[in-house]
Order: sequence, then C-alpha cells, then structure tokens
Amino acid sequence: MIKKILKTALVLLSLIVIAILGLYFIPPGQEEIKYNYVTEKPTFNLDSKVGWYKTTDGLYYQVTWGAKTGLQLNYFDSLRVNLKSFRLSPLSEDNFDTNGDTNTIEAIFEWSASSSKYFLEFNGKKTRFEAIKQDSLYYNQREVNYYNGDIKLSGLLLQPYTKKNIAVIFIHGSGLSDRDNFWYMYQADYLARHGITVLLPDKRGCGKSFGEWHTASFNDFAEDAISAIQFLERDSYISYYKIGVLGLSQGGWISHLVAHKSERVDFIIDIVSSATTPNEQIKHEIKNDIVNSGVPGFLAEPLALVFTKRAKSKREIWWEKNGEFDPVLLMQKSKTSTLKILAENDEMENVPVKQSEEAIKKLLETNKDIPLTLKLYQDSGHALFSAETKWIRSDYLEFVVDWILNL
Repeated sequence: MIKKILKTALVLLSLIVIAILGLYFIPPGQEEIKYNYVTEKPTFNLDSKVGWYKTTDGLYYQVTWGAKTGLQLNYFDSLRVNLKSFRLSPLSEDNFDTNGDTNTIEAIFEWSASSSKYFLEFNGKKTRFEAIKQDSLYYNQREVNYYNGDIKLSGLLLQPYTKKNIAVIFIHGSGLSDRDNFWYMYQADYLARHGITVLLPDKRGCGKSFGEWHTASFNDFAEDAISAIQFLERDSYISYYKIGVLGLSQGGWISHLVAHKSERVDFIIDIVSSATTPNEQIKHEIKNDIVNSGVPGFLAEPLALVFTKRAKSKREIWWEKNGEFDPVLLMQKSKTSTLKILAENDEMENVPVKQSEEAIKKLLETNKDIPLTLKLYQDSGHALFSAETKWIRSDYLEFVVDWILNL
C-alpha cells in the first residue's frame, strides 16, 4: 500500500516537474498592444467649460480636459468613499453623457448672461446638484502639447494663482496611464493647491500622446520628460526658478535618468520605486503573487523563476532595453536633491522594500555628500493608502509639499 502511494506521488511529482519545465522552455506569444491615438479634432469647443464649480452645499468640483475626447469631472476628498471622477462625453456643446448611454443626458452646462457664469447641472445615480462656475479658484488649467522629436505628447498644466515659481513634471508608472488616472490626478491637484505648478502628461501611447510605451526604453521616457522641461522653459506664462520630476513606481527609475541627462532638473522625487533593477523587481513581485495565491513557500521560488521568464518573454524588446537598469548607479553620482519614498507593506506587493532600503542606506554610508532623503511609510502598500481613509495618506502628501518648498 505504501509503495503504491509513493509510486503515485512520484508520478504526480514528475508530471508537475514536466509541466514546470514546459512552461519554462516553451515561450508564450508576444503581447500585442493596440494603440488608439486621438487624431480627430473635437467637434465641440469645450474650453469655456473647464474650471471649478461650487455647489449649493459648498462643495467644489473640477472640470478639466479628458485624456480622450470630452471632459473629466472630479471631486477631491481625503476619504475614498467621497471621491468622484466621471468622464463627460459630449453629445452637444452643452450636453454630456457619463455612462455610455447616449440616449441619456446626464450633465448640462447652462450659460447665464446675467451673471456671466456657467451653471453645471449633474444628474447621476447617486448625485444630483447644481453648481456655479468660480473664477480664479486654486489653479488655472491648460491643456498643452509638446514634442519629443516627431512624437507629439499631451497633458494638463496646473498653474496655481498663488505661484511659488516651482514646477513638477510627473512621470508615469508601468502599463497604460494618462491624466484620467485619478491616483495621479489627485496628487497633482494636491501639489497645485499648495502653489506648485504641475505638468501631468499622458504617457506616450496613452490618452492624447503618440508613440509606443510597450517598446520604449527608459531613455525614451526620460527624453519625453526632458521635452516637458523644455516646454516649461519656453512657456511665456511664467518663469520657474526650480523644476523637478516626480516619478511614481516605474517612473521613479526614470526620474534619476532624467536628472542625469538634464542639468535643468533641480530636484528628484522617487515614489514607491525599487532600488533594484527591473529584472530583480519583477521576480520579487511575481513571487509575492504566487505566495499570496496560497502556493506553499517551497514552491514559490522555482515557480517565480518560471513565471518571471514567461512574463518577460511576452514583451522581450522592453525587457532587453530596460531589464538591467540600475538606479543606484545614477544615485551615487547625483548632486541633485532627491527624495526617495518607500512603503513598508510594499514588500508583500510590488517592491523589494528591505533590499531597496538596505541599498540606499549603504549608498549614503559610503557617499555622505549625496543630497538624498529616504522616507519609509509604515502600514501602507504600493499605493500609499491610509488604513483609515482607504485613500492616499495625507501625511505623505504634506511631507512631499514641505520637502519641495523647503529646498
């Protein structure tokens, strides 16, 4: 009986090994990315609708240009349950749909000649209000275009009315990402409300920006950010005495490369980005995914090797260009003021936090003149959420603003 059980177990183990070897050596198909570039000019002129609107109960809503066509309506709050973000797809100059049902008009802009203001009436499943457009509230919004070579890039420029003459350019993380991503927009809004100009771009190949993100190198993304810096320098609206870059997740790697390539970068903010190479980081992330799915620990390591190889094989060009990028090599040469932020619980998610923290501390021990501030937030993961609010923690945002303003 025991021999039979052992024989069965051996057969099952052999099948598992064969399956794992098959997954390792048989490459998956290459990932196909379809790009839907915005090439048509908008049918309606929506510029006059962009701005801030105050409701009868004293709440303020932002209306801004969307990453595709139409507008975006946002409501910002520290509690996740109160947040609102809707795409306003134009049905006419003043009528907009929010849910794809073109038979239903859900947002109406009405111009009042007597008060010279737009009134916004918004009708949704849980929300119905009337709001009056406000003048000179928080910051001015501009949709801007600039070029990296022949690649047209687009984004939002948020310029505070209480100017500090400091500008920050956001650098997106991995995958699809544009200005409509509320996690980015929320942080951009916070900085702009505190007097810091923000350029929130659509990542190349996303929103209204052209190019391809899935074949691009970190150098390509860095050049995109440098093109944004050059745009700000040419912009006649304001002269900035400090310009910095804020890289989120994958964008944190790129932020160091931008500063290395451009003397115009006055500061770097690297948010929840690994201090390892992308090759090391992806293995850590996939191993966490395997462990978190309930697979026994002793199997996690070999399975991580298999699935890391398969994940990278789907986009070979990108990994060939970027896999061995080492941010520490740029940090140790840097003379640019740098803020690096990590999140403790990210160790169980995306980033090898302990390894990254050790690498930075070792770097600072051997290079004491590097102007680098390391900040670790406990009880938060990759998105830097608060356990109480279920949204981006306010102490993190306050720290970033204070750090920038006190440079």
